[in-house]
Amino acid sequence: MGQPTWRPVRTLDVPEQAGLQWTPALDLVTPGKLLKVEVAVNGTWTPDGFTVPCGADGDSSGSIQRDNLMVPNAPLGALIGRVGGSTADQAADANRNMLLFSVGRFCVLQIPDTVKGSLFLGVNDRVVCMSRVQGQLSVTISEAL
Repeated sequence: MGQPTWRPVRTLDVPEQAGLQWTPALDLVTPGKLLKVEVAVNGTWTPDGFTVPCGADGDSSGSIQRDNLMVPNAPLGALIGRVGGSTADQAADANRNMLLFSVGRFCVLQIPDTVKGSLFLGVNDRVVCMSRVQGQLSVTISEAL
């Protein structure tokens, strides 16, 4: 399999404004589509309780511990994504064909055929802390042609 040709679809700041848990990134993702999500190299944000900013890969040092992260296998403060649901949903629901995943500073993801809906981006944290992140990451989303 060769390298795909990428077409930029959207560049946005995450979060789009202070106080939001999820930032709408794409109105609709096509099942089976291959997407690439990249964060500007110098981008940082400061999750709730952090004394220094971190990048989109989060705090891999583990200096701050929290239970009940949205994506438990990704570091606190990492950029995460969700397909399906709405800005008010606080978790992914497999019964509603939603997908929750880690993004970090670079991610290529094929959207499963069973998942339909919008793409949302946010910070990996507890639900009650997601809206307290300070700063923004500049994110570019591309699709394979």
